[in-house]
Amino acid sequence: MDNILFSLAALILFFITIMIAIQSIKYFITMWKFKNRKKDGSEDDDFKYFD
Repeated sequence: MDNILFSLAALILFFITIMIAIQSIKYFITMWKFKNRKKDGSEDDDFKYFD
């Protein structure tokens, strides 16, 4: 019984870790695009929520 419980806990923790990793990568890509956008402001439509 303890073994099943431990496996379940490890699986849940693993899924949480994966979700956080995916969110971090998405955020990193967004910030990287924001940092490397054109200086004339033509890409500003995508970044309204940073204002």
